[in-house]
Amino acid sequence: MGEFLDQLKNFSKHLGQGVSELFKRESKRPIRIRDLANLIITHQESRKQSKTLLGLEFNFYQLKMGPITLKLETKGKDDDYILEVTALENGEELFSYKAYEEDQSLKDKHLLPEYVHVHLAEQ
Repeated sequence: MGEFLDQLKNFSKHLGQGVSELFKRESKRPIRIRDLANLIITHQESRKQSKTLLGLEFNFYQLKMGPITLKLETKGKDDDYILEVTALENGEELFSYKAYEEDQSLKDKHLLPEYVHVHLAEQ
């Protein structure tokens, strides 16, 4: 009986690793920074904070979807300028966009897991 339980534990361990690998390889789809920012702004589950600094209004958005957290910073009363977009998975950065970095563009595409796209579309 003890040998059977050892085999079962070993099988369970390998099964867990297999499931983990499956989620890592889950299909991903590209999204433009500009489109992602607009979806974060308009999503009903996004939390927004605004601050006025030196007469300028800054908006900070955060949207959580399971292990994914999307953060957005804009400037202007009507979110006129996208300053920063960050995507995190379990606290680790997937990608980020910073307007002040010359090699980045709002047209750049970054990969997000398919379930994030599905969640963003459900409004």
